[in-house]
Amino acid sequence: MKICNAEVVLLKNMPLSRAEREAKTQEGSAQAKKPSEYSFFIRVTGEHDGAPLVGLGEARPTSASEETLKSTLRYARKVARRLVGKQLDLTSQAPTEHANDVVQEIVSDISGIAGNVASQRRPSPSVCFAAECALLDLIAKNRGVSVAQLTSSEAPLNVERNVFNEPLKNPARLQRSIAKGKQVSGWLRRGKRISGKDASALVNSLLFALSEGSHDLKGIILNAGQRWSPDEWSDFCDEVALTGLAAKQNVAIIVEDPFHEDADAFYQQAFSKMEGTPLRIMLSKPVWGRESISRLAIYLPHVELKIVPQKAGGYHEVLEVEKEAEQHGFKGGIFLAGVNGTTNLNSIAMVSLASAMRFNRYFSTSFKKEGKTRLVYPHVTLENSQLQTPEGPGFATNLCRSGLRKRLVELHAFSEDGRANTREVRKALLESVYDDRFIDRELAEQERYSYSDKALEATLNPTQ
Repeated sequence: MKICNAEVVLLKNMPLSRAEREAKTQEGSAQAKKPSEYSFFIRVTGEHDGAPLVGLGEARPTSASEETLKSTLRYARKVARRLVGKQLDLTSQAPTEHANDVVQEIVSDISGIAGNVASQRRPSPSVCFAAECALLDLIAKNRGVSVAQLTSSEAPLNVERNVFNEPLKNPARLQRSIAKGKQVSGWLRRGKRISGKDASALVNSLLFALSEGSHDLKGIILNAGQRWSPDEWSDFCDEVALTGLAAKQNVAIIVEDPFHEDADAFYQQAFSKMEGTPLRIMLSKPVWGRESISRLAIYLPHVELKIVPQKAGGYHEVLEVEKEAEQHGFKGGIFLAGVNGTTNLNSIAMVSLASAMRFNRYFSTSFKKEGKTRLVYPHVTLENSQLQTPEGPGFATNLCRSGLRKRLVELHAFSEDGRANTREVRKALLESVYDDRFIDRELAEQERYSYSDKALEATLNPTQ
């Protein structure tokens, strides 16, 4: 398949105000805003047997990888321009590697750096991740399978590992809810830094509250922020192990990076202290790609890993990181992070990626907020802590027309003839995506008729 068109679509995550709509045509108006307020979509079109196929990928600039909105947009345009004319092998037996190779060729062309090193030093790893996702979406649609089925060596696993950040922002309220019968499931994470003393009090009080009823809590993740001392860690282990509640309820306790990066001796003491307990340490040290794994080799048999896919350099690179870690004795779990605030498209990408990984145990998504952004449809849903993605080939989702109209900030389009006419592309784009204005009306009609049918049945068959 030859890629004949590529677009970079910059959307604000919430509808543009009147002032923003009037100012968006001014040079640099969008680039002065916070990157977290925007989503990039790379949209590629290929033609196979005379029929067009569209692939989507999302990029989110992040300060952690030194990406700004302006630099990400500039790099996305460079990548999109060079995607046009590329040949995609739809029969490849290694689709993730093939998509990576196509993007890698573009990266090498832009930066002049070749080989694996380039994939770990990409100027905008989030853009490369989005480009790979768009290509995988195309290949999966052509084969009539989901991206999860395309990239998994085995049957894709059900993903029941979503991490909820909100509940532990107010532990007292959560405990009151538990006392009233609230069911707790999945993973809970405290993103705000916490001391060792407060951490042990939080864990014990929460586990004590849960011991009064049934629950399906998998584990608790706590952010230590590299501020704990060896004594704090020792006291934390003793206090959590003393009650025995974590072991009895089979709840894992994960502490993110308790010590400073250069405190190797502290970590060795900590590993011996937590042996035989449900306590684990998660390294939040930078995991950018395979290159960084070798620097973490002495830790890998004892820890969990935290990987941000949009910083690792690509979809394929995350899978390679996992393989590399296993060769160094890694037996823990991998936390796919940095997905909060992105749209349904990246939630689906994370589910697809997680199902292709052997060691993934948990990741964080924010699908509840996506109903407000309404940038893509259909939506990811949650049933009993298990993420349900739309059924269909590829990512089985598309951009929403109302989202495009209300949130579109910039559109850059490229064809085989070079820069495409933005006005014509925008019109074609709006005609090709979901006309979601009527989705809510249709659902409301279904509910109304459902109610009428129930009322009619009650009339015809009154309760005796």
